[in-house]
Amino acid sequence: MDASEDVIPHIYYLAAAVALLPLFLKMRSIIRARHESLLRVVSLLLIMAFLVLASAAPQSIALINRTTGVANIAAPWVYSLLTAFSACCLLMLIAWRDGISPAASRAMRSVIVVYSLVIVALWVLFALGDPDVERLRDFDTYYANEPYLREMIMLYIVAHTVADIVNFVLLRSWEHRVRHVDAWLRAGLLLMGAGYITTLGFNGLKLAAVVGRWSGHDLDWLSTRAAPLLGAAGSIVIGAGFLIPHAGQAAHEFWRAGLRHRRLLPLYRLLKQHVPAGPSTLVGKPDIHTSLTIREKEIRDSLYILAPYLDHELHRRARRAVLDPDPVLGEALGRRFAPREAEGVAGAVALVAAIAARAEDPGRGAEWRSPDNLLRDVEAVSRALRRPDTVETVHRNVAARPESTPTAWNDTPAP
Repeated sequence: MDASEDVIPHIYYLAAAVALLPLFLKMRSIIRARHESLLRVVSLLLIMAFLVLASAAPQSIALINRTTGVANIAAPWVYSLLTAFSACCLLMLIAWRDGISPAASRAMRSVIVVYSLVIVALWVLFALGDPDVERLRDFDTYYANEPYLREMIMLYIVAHTVADIVNFVLLRSWEHRVRHVDAWLRAGLLLMGAGYITTLGFNGLKLAAVVGRWSGHDLDWLSTRAAPLLGAAGSIVIGAGFLIPHAGQAAHEFWRAGLRHRRLLPLYRLLKQHVPAGPSTLVGKPDIHTSLTIREKEIRDSLYILAPYLDHELHRRARRAVLDPDPVLGEALGRRFAPREAEGVAGAVALVAAIAARAEDPGRGAEWRSPDNLLRDVEAVSRALRRPDTVETVHRNVAARPESTPTAWNDTPAP
């Protein structure tokens, strides 16, 4: 026990900081989505994990005892927090797995009632006991044979163990019942399962140390050295398991928005330079999702301004030329293009030609028609604009050919 005196506090405080770190990292998202009940419960779960770990450190136990003036009162406090954390895990998993249903509501009410009674019983047993000697690290084993305190210790271990077992069974049944889950949810389920197995190890070590005292053996090191490591790790892994599906999905959406924002940059710059649609009235620095929405809106507004100058026949011929190039164009392009790439190149050709036509005669233009069908995939058009040589080559090749019979406006791309 002495060898771990300097290590155990750091383990608890480090684990507590790790439990709280996701809340700080996701604070902006949590505030923005504060009406999402699932996210609120996950945040509460992480806060509970932080309180359990921060309160269980020996220095924190001494501070609680000294502040209240009651020897060892930190013991029922920490046990109550741990019991509440177990109940929160059960409630979270039931709500997450079964949603809001009559059966789920009944199960959640049962959990609240049972674990509330457990917490009340912990304090009653502590009040009936006689914990006069302050124990900062080995309360469980030191008072393992004391009336009432013995029952209090066993009660919190059993309550925590039952919650871990039930949660693990619920997880396993969920995985077998739901065959198709996304990668983030599967990762969360695996982490939670690992966390519950780890905390079961924590309970097992605590129980072994207490039973060892009953049989006259000194196994205190299981409770004071080994168990804290498993308890801290298990709490963090469980909290991460609940957080990862939401955080992972949010990160995935952030990545996709950022990627599309970057991919639209060539088209945005070209239109901003030649067909500006007016500045945005947004105040402050927008997040990536808002910035993407603004960029898409400005692109769309500029395309609508440019719509009368778009040559639909040129677009159709350019698409056909790229999909089925003649030997000269095929050699100039150097490779075959997929249908989406061909659509993007054709759109870029029509767009560049329209910008040039508008610059030559701003008041000309044909009858206004929506550009949506012509430039339906603005990301592919923007990607094609990264290869101006290809766009110019196709434009020159198509412009040199005699025009064929125009097709209808709603001509759709070749599959």
